[in-house]
Formats: sequence, structure tokens, C-alpha cells
Amino acid sequence: MKKKKAALYTLGCKLNQFETMFMQEQLEKSGYIIVPFKDKADVYVINTCTVTNKADYHSRMKIRQAIEINPEAFIVAAGCSVQIDPLKLAKISGVDLLLGNCEKGGLIKYLLPMGKRRLPEIRVSNISQEKKIRSQFINHFCGYTRAFLKIQEGCNQRCSYCIVPKARGRSRSADAEVIFKQAHTLIKSGYKELVLTGIHLGRYGCDLEGEISTLADLLEGLIAGHKSIRLRLSSIEPTEFTPVLKKLVTQSSHICAHLHIPLQSGDDYILQRMHRPYTCAFYKDLIEELVSKRPQIAIGADIMAGFPGETEESFQKAFAFIESLPLAYLHVFSFSPRPGTEAAELPEQIDGLTKRKRCALLRGLSKRKIYTFRKRFLGSILPALILGQKDKETANPIALTGNYIKVAVPGAANLVNRQVEVRVTNVLEDKTLGQVEREVL
Repeated sequence: MKKKKAALYTLGCKLNQFETMFMQEQLEKSGYIIVPFKDKADVYVINTCTVTNKADYHSRMKIRQAIEINPEAFIVAAGCSVQIDPLKLAKISGVDLLLGNCEKGGLIKYLLPMGKRRLPEIRVSNISQEKKIRSQFINHFCGYTRAFLKIQEGCNQRCSYCIVPKARGRSRSADAEVIFKQAHTLIKSGYKELVLTGIHLGRYGCDLEGEISTLADLLEGLIAGHKSIRLRLSSIEPTEFTPVLKKLVTQSSHICAHLHIPLQSGDDYILQRMHRPYTCAFYKDLIEELVSKRPQIAIGADIMAGFPGETEESFQKAFAFIESLPLAYLHVFSFSPRPGTEAAELPEQIDGLTKRKRCALLRGLSKRKIYTFRKRFLGSILPALILGQKDKETANPIALTGNYIKVAVPGAANLVNRQVEVRVTNVLEDKTLGQVEREVL
């Protein structure tokens, strides 16, 4: 009997990428051959994102692309966009199955019996009722040098612009023993760096009882169990840095010198309208403290332009504040009015042209900050991991430093997935060049 082929596509965050990998492993265990998304397959799985209107649009576009590649294929749309508005996606002719965030982990059982359907089957439960995280265990992270490790799900913070709590439910933490076992499996499979991921990472453990009930507890447990481990943290909210967590991220050589700490706006009035639970002064003190204690650290921030009520004066004030911060880079977003959120109904909405201009200014600032940050390390030797990707211009392998600098290094093709020390030899506006000094055994 000829084996069926499956193709998967992920939109959005690292958590989605982990969950796609879980679905891929389930398909592989059921006998499917995984092929690239552009190839003809019997089953297509699109793991959607809904964080912005643009993400929703791209999700629908990928669904239609799969249908165009093979109109006879079984089309599955899953994840956040489905969770928020399954009926909208059900109107796309050719979709067979729609799975919410609770259901996509059970992909295989919903595939049977498989066959094109006159009307799509919708399996979306009320995620707000979920009290426990659903176990999803993977053995590899195919196609990646680094592995993502899901430790948390959901969010209790109700930012006025954000649809994510409705898509992901309340904050729920994975059991520490399950995480330790997952980390051990991935390390045994050869991964040298694990990226801890979740929706609200700093809330890890708040719903757990026992010895491990904070993110800092979990990090200490992972480090104690794996002396050679290299851990990287994804986004952490500014109010979640406890004294113990600050000490760990600034002193432990096992934790990469890289943090992403969302700011969203550099104006207190806008932060208040966003329902962000801190002030600019609080954020500035935190960033300066972390940088003073670990000068090599790269700190990035999310910045939203064009939030309702953001006058030209408040934007200029925010711009100057962000410029003053010792940040290494910015992730710049335009405010997207999401139906079902408070901010979508706020007065003083900003026109599209103004939002685009402000985004362009902030992205220009980010480009300058990145260049300034990289130049600081010219001539320095930094710990790095050789990735399985190459610089497009030089075709040299890329080494990712602990502080998130991608360095093109010649002669390292045989060192993929190895921990090394690299010397930064040249810093150009669009790239960083270097050489491997030695492999770290």
C-alpha cells in the first residue's frame, strides 16, 4: 500500500512551531511521509496565527495555496485563527477540517475517516474552560539546529489590544518533571540549545504546587540536571523579573545573554490605555539594571506604533524614550484593531498612512541600534552555536552567539550544531563576519 504524504505550515510564534512539530510526529508515527509544503501531498495542515489582521490574512492565504497545489488533498486548518473565528475559515471552499488549539494535538483521530467533505468539520471547544496544559511530547525538532521547548500556555493579562487570551485561554504550566524529561530527550537527540517558549513565560509555575513553582525554579532544575545545556528564553514581561530570575539571567553561563522584554509604547498614557501594568520609568530601570549586571546581554523589545490616542507629540516622546534605552533591537508592529478587543472600539484611531510612517521611523531606529550593538563586539570572542543555515552572500555557515548576533564564519561546514567560540572580525551594516577560534567540548 502506497504511503500517504503530508505537508505542514506554521504561522506565528515559537509555540506554534513546537505544536506543529508535535503534529508532524503524530503523522509520522501514523505512517505519513512528510514533504515540503510546496509539494503535492495527500494532507495539508496549516497551523494558523491571529495576533494581527495581517496574520489572519496570511493564514487564509496559506490555506488557499494548499488547495491550489492539490485540490483533491485533505485540508486541515488549525490553531489560533480557527479558535477565534472557525466559521470564517469554514467558508473557504476546499477546507475539510478545522481544529481549535485544544483539538489540534489530537489531529490523527480527527483525520479518520479521511476524505473530501461537502462541508468542513469544525472541532473547536471553549478554551477558556481549560485548566490544565495538554501534554505534547516530541522527540526531535526536524529542520532546526535549536529545539523549542513548550513550558507554558495561555495568558491572564488582558491587554486592551490583544486577542491572544481568547485564542489560548488562561495561563497553564507544564509539569516540571515532564519538562525535564522532554529536555533530556531533546538533548539526547543531539540538540545543544533549547529555547523555552510559552505565551506568558514569566507566569510559569503560578498554577503549580510543589518545589518548582516559578520560572527561576525551573531554570535551576534544568541547569542542575544538564551541565552542558544552553538555554534561551523567549519573551518575558517586564513585571515578571523577580530578584532570583534577575540573578540567573545575568550570572548563569547556561542561560544565553539574550532577553526579549516587550515594551509596546514609550509613553505612559498609551501604556495605561493598553492596560500594560508598568510605567516607562519601571521599564527603563529594569533594562538598565540587567545591562549593568551583564554588559554583553542583548535585549529586544516589542514596540507598537499607532495605538489609538497616540498623537504626534506622544509618538515623539515615546521615540525619544526608546532611543535612550540600551536595547539591541526592536520588533516593530503597527496597531491592528482586532474585533473583540477593547482597543478596536477606542476613539482617536490612527490612520494607516500615519501608522506606516511611524513604523518606518521605529524600524530605522532598530536598524541603528542593531548596528551599534554589533559594533561593540568587534574583535571580541563570543560563545556561539553553528546553525544549519548559511549566509546568502558568502555561503559561509552562520554562528549564532549567545547574545543573538548571527556571525558568518568560513570553514565551519563540519561544525554544524557544535558549540564554538567565534571572534568577530568585521561588522558591516547588514551582517557580521568572524572566524571560529575553537570548538567548546
